[in-house]
Amino acid sequence: MTILAAVGEAHRSNEVVSIGYDLATAYDDDLIVLHVIPDEDFEEHKAEIERQSHGVQDFSFTQEEESAARFSERVVDRSLEEYDYDRITTKGRVGDPASAIFTEARSVDPRYLVIGGRQRSPVGKAIFGSVTQDILLRSDWPVVTAMVE
Repeated sequence: MTILAAVGEAHRSNEVVSIGYDLATAYDDDLIVLHVIPDEDFEEHKAEIERQSHGVQDFSFTQEEESAARFSERVVDRSLEEYDYDRITTKGRVGDPASAIFTEARSVDPRYLVIGGRQRSPVGKAIFGSVTQDILLRSDWPVVTAMVE
């Protein structure tokens, strides 16, 4: 089976990878580390590259997903001192984070989803939404949440 760890830009991603790797090792599973770049961030990156290259459109959706996968690799490297490289796969996606995580989960049917979260007020959740909350409420898989303040 597989453990799916979804990482974001925050430092709590280190804990997500660490917990995911511990679970993968304990169950002799593979670990997939997934980073999702939201659509609006992709559009900003693309616009910035086009501005810097004077309108030349040479930045693709695929390149952004590859960039997200490289980000996942960096999170793994900074989170784990020693690890079995063959046990870990890094992936990147572009889109709505919760939807992309669920799409990946449906394709691999993980033993656990590992995500990060932080404590927020009910008003903060209502105004800004929460990928963590969405996943906790809608997941068909067991979810392990690394809560960080």
